[in-house]
Amino acid sequence: MKNKLTFGVAITVALVLLAYMVCFTVRYDEVSVVTVFNQAQSPTYNSEGDIVDPGSVKNEPGLYFRLPWPISNVQTYSKKIQLIEDVKQEVKTSDGHAVILQMYLAWEIEDPYAFFRSVNDVTKASDRLKSMMSSFTGIISTYSFDQLVNLDRDEIKLTEIENKCASDLRAQLASIDPAYGIKVDKVGIRRLVLPEEISAKVFERMRTTRERLAQTARAEGNATAETIRKEAESVQKQILAFAERRASAIRDEGDREAANYYNEFAKDPEFAIFLRKVQALKEMLPKNTQFILPAKEIGLDELLEDGVTTPSKPLVAND
Repeated sequence: MKNKLTFGVAITVALVLLAYMVCFTVRYDEVSVVTVFNQAQSPTYNSEGDIVDPGSVKNEPGLYFRLPWPISNVQTYSKKIQLIEDVKQEVKTSDGHAVILQMYLAWEIEDPYAFFRSVNDVTKASDRLKSMMSSFTGIISTYSFDQLVNLDRDEIKLTEIENKCASDLRAQLASIDPAYGIKVDKVGIRRLVLPEEISAKVFERMRTTRERLAQTARAEGNATAETIRKEAESVQKQILAFAERRASAIRDEGDREAANYYNEFAKDPEFAIFLRKVQALKEMLPKNTQFILPAKEIGLDELLEDGVTTPSKPLVAND
């Protein structure tokens, strides 16, 4: 009984070891290349560039089988984007200023089979890419300092520099045979470092530029204010001139009407005086008021003598 148990355990261990030797898994974020005697089979592509037979490349996640080691081996690579950071580029600009650019590179494995044949190691690939990035100094040196550091965003050419550096690196990779199977996703400038003496000059120039912009803004504001004042004065003069013309026209019209009244009054002065007195009574007495007063007290008796009999009773005025 004991021998059977020992035999069963041994068989189980052997099966586990055998499964470990002939099975492997590929995760969703990985790609594997299966080799036989350290040789891999190239994928087969159709005329449109699509993979017909993946060959030794296992790109889909899952469980796979292989021949046991050392006959067969599995090289596994990450599908994730690889990042190379803090690559310093010391360069002089086209106008002679020394600057240090801290750059980064984002890349990934595009062709696992080509990567296996050429580099076969992420660290080694990163080192080779860093070496290639030294060519960026030739690109950066064609730009002036003002195109790297400027208060005017439209004058800054950092994005243009990044695009040119990425294109240059892609061209270098395309010229390598055998190809690395690497795709350049992004070349970027993380930081621009200036020497101390250059920094002081930059800050002084920035301060001068700010002052010049402030003076320009104040001058434009003063010019605008002066224009507004002149327009207001012009409008004021126009309004006053119009008001003066209108007042003069009203005075002339009043004078003409007054002259007409005076001419009419001159024809019969006594009747004119009578009308003025009647008008004065209307203005002095409130509405619906009874006011009793002899006619001679207000001088109306003289107006009634000719052809009019003066009443013996007091005059009653109703309004």
